[in-house]
Amino acid sequence: MKIDSKMNNQTTIMEVALAAGVSLATVSRVTNHPEKVKKETREKIERIIKEKGYKPNLNAKSLASSKSTTVAVVVPELARSSIGGMVDGIAACAQKRNYLLRLFVHHAGDANEENEEEFWSTILSSVVDGILFVDDEINQEKIDLIKKSYAPVVLTSVECNDEEVPSVSINYFKAVYEITKEMISRGNKKIWIISTVRKYLVNDLKINGYKKAMEEAGLTPEVKYVPGNPELNSTIFKEMFEQDHPEVAIVVRDSIATSLVNAVVNSGLKVPDDVQVIGCQNARYSELSRPSLTCINTPIFDLGEAAMDLLMELIDANQSEEPVNIDVKKYVDYNIVWRESTK
Repeated sequence: MKIDSKMNNQTTIMEVALAAGVSLATVSRVTNHPEKVKKETREKIERIIKEKGYKPNLNAKSLASSKSTTVAVVVPELARSSIGGMVDGIAACAQKRNYLLRLFVHHAGDANEENEEEFWSTILSSVVDGILFVDDEINQEKIDLIKKSYAPVVLTSVECNDEEVPSVSINYFKAVYEITKEMISRGNKKIWIISTVRKYLVNDLKINGYKKAMEEAGLTPEVKYVPGNPELNSTIFKEMFEQDHPEVAIVVRDSIATSLVNAVVNSGLKVPDDVQVIGCQNARYSELSRPSLTCINTPIFDLGEAAMDLLMELIDANQSEEPVNIDVKKYVDYNIVWRESTK
């Protein structure tokens, strides 16, 4: 039997919340306790309610005031080991809190403004209490959609410049700044950073930290860009080393760093005698590499736990009728794991 979507009050209250850029609870308060909602917000919601012909019932009221105990996790792809590890960490934390996860894979290559809005609507229509966004290829369109969401969203292992967008990450700028300073203090002057051709926000932060350290030391920064797919980089690295090579290469992704180690060895050079290599994740590639890879350690489990903690705070605040003051920008401690790829 075909069901008319206009009869589905769950969808209708969500449409109102999305159109108004507020939570389900706020829509419910307007229909039940309008005096508790500030005038500007109340009038906006009432206008949308009238335009859409929304008629609340007991089921819709229950939906707006209860929790689904389900969290959406948005990832760009599962092939990257760092993403898989992050999801494992989040799942462990969610299980401890008796929450279920719904996984949404966002293929950035297919993205345009219309697809972005449709994808985001799909997530929100699944009726989740909150969203953990583990996609570091973020732009202003995504930030705008996040800020309009009826459910709280936490950028996980990602951060952006908008102070209103909650995030949990390590301080990527500081981490790469400090490792660059350390390698300079060991007498290295020719230090490169190798990033991806495709633009990722966290990679920009790493590059900026590296540049600051190099410039403070009076050294010339050298940023090299390669495809994100390590399989495509062998030829690029081979050509690169035929012309020149650094004393130290800081690489934004461990899978690329491992392919760089192989390219160094294949070119007749030695790691770490001729070229020292440093990764920025401490993913599984780092220990599989030969020699093993020195890395900035991104603590996946701690990030997942901290992101879930912040999301729980925001979910509770979203259900509260009183304003709640929450610090929405959190950094998790990191450390350097020294292995065989550095002297």
